Amino acid sequence: MDALEAVWARRSIGRLSEPAPSSEELRLVLAAAAAAPDHGELRPWRFVVLQGAAKDGFGRVLADALLTRCRAKGVAPTDGQLCKERTKLGRAPLVVVVAAVRRPSDTIPWEEQFAAGAAAAQNALIAATALGYGSMWRTGEVAYDDEVKGALGLAAEDAIVGFLYLGTATPEVAKPSRRPDLAGLVEHWEPPG
Repeated sequence: MDALEAVWARRSIGRLSEPAPSSEELRLVLAAAAAAPDHGELRPWRFVVLQGAAKDGFGRVLADALLTRCRAKGVAPTDGQLCKERTKLGRAPLVVVVAAVRRPSDTIPWEEQFAAGAAAAQNALIAATALGYGSMWRTGEVAYDDEVKGALGLAAEDAIVGFLYLGTATPEVAKPSRRPDLAGLVEHWEPPG
């Protein structure tokens, strides 16, 4: 698949099944992510792969973090909410957590480092699509939770850019390619006078 076809074919698929990318395909997806634009060559990203038993174990981290957030608000989560947190990573056979890791720099602000992490996530999704896989970029409260960050080896000042769900889209959930409508999105600036 050529690059533009991959861009237009990439669609968010909420539930994905086996097969997931193979080890070699995952290496290609992560290499594409690491080829993202990176002002200052700081490499301000980290990729954490969750698969198999690691997904189950991390589901417990997500449930514990929900419990902590609820206690801080003085409420108790329902059993259903805790179960949903524990099992949410089961929506795909492979999950890659893309994190923006704050690098010390006098010239590259954090916003640009975070943007590089987002570009890495997008590159990973496009690469997965080019290889024939479905994907979904998810965030939510867990992406901003310091307990979740800590479990991933991240500092509180780092950011979880997204949880990239990767797998195969079954025919009943696959979505057709689309080319976006640019109406109302593009302006050509002209100098005054």
